[in-house]
Amino acid sequence: MAHESKKQEKLPTVLVVDDEPEALQLFGRMLASRHGRYTVLDAEDGASALELLRSRRPDVLLLDLVMPNGDGFAVLRAKAQDEGIRDVPVIIVSATDPQRDPIISRELVVTRRQGLSAREVVLSLRAITRAL
Repeated sequence: MAHESKKQEKLPTVLVVDDEPEALQLFGRMLASRHGRYTVLDAEDGASALELLRSRRPDVLLLDLVMPNGDGFAVLRAKAQDEGIRDVPVIIVSATDPQRDPIISRELVVTRRQGLSAREVVLSLRAITRAL
């Protein structure tokens, strides 16, 4: 007897990296509110982020820049040197730039003076993942 097997659709995986537990919860809730269309991983520092990037290879990385134990800049440098994770898209979600300078890199940076609402972050994430 033949069995029909439905191919399970792989949900896009988002790695959220922030040292503030409240920010991790907020982004987790925002992404979960999109009807479970994302698998959400989280890390509280740069070292954990790099470990998850290498072991789980998410579809996109939401990255805070100011963190202990390997800040976002260190994550970006290590990521750029690692062929296995180099092409994972990055969205910087940092409330502050430590030097108050413009962030210039090969990564896509979206900033808005008044910030982004939860809905706008999710819509931006969806548009960027489709484009990439």
